[in-house]
Amino acid sequence: MHAEIGRDRSVEVNERRPPSDRPDDEATLARHAAAGDRRAFAALYDRHLDAVYRYAFFRLRTDAEAEDVTSEVFHRALVAMPRYEPRRPFLAFLYTIARNIVADRLRRQRPQASFEDAFAHPTDAPGPEDAATAMDDARHLRRAIAQLTPIQQEIIVLHFLEERSTKEIAAITGKNENTIRGIQMRGLTALREILRGEGIVR
Repeated sequence: MHAEIGRDRSVEVNERRPPSDRPDDEATLARHAAAGDRRAFAALYDRHLDAVYRYAFFRLRTDAEAEDVTSEVFHRALVAMPRYEPRRPFLAFLYTIARNIVADRLRRQRPQASFEDAFAHPTDAPGPEDAATAMDDARHLRRAIAQLTPIQQEIIVLHFLEERSTKEIAAITGKNENTIRGIQMRGLTALREILRGEGIVR
């Protein structure tokens, strides 16, 4: 669906594989990319394209916007590579760029509209009754999540949907790990209270 993203952003398809004699580990690829190696950057692009797309989609909830954001993330990353510090996790570098782009777009929209749909349209329910129940649960959940603060929403998306570690989230958000844990705990507590108030959980 989004394999074509970025082809117009100076990442050529036939340059998407590093030479076979180059160690294919993250730090090595990032160092080569920072030094101007487009093939190394293309390998990182292939490796992290889906993760960046998912993050953008969960926050904005449309294919078109997610694809546009993903393309812009890698374009900005490519431009910024000469200033990239290789000791920093490359995915955290990408998420930071994505976070800023998404935040800018959300500021131009109705504040919670996109995130409210994050769990809409479940597709794995086996039958009509289960599907109706799942959709009802999803509606309650997204309404509840929409009442959290933006940073609580973001941390819950990164941790529970993207399965990112506390350390990774700290690098992405610029907050320390204890702060991330505290925000996540307060977010989950608030979410539980909201759902309890609606009679969804005990």
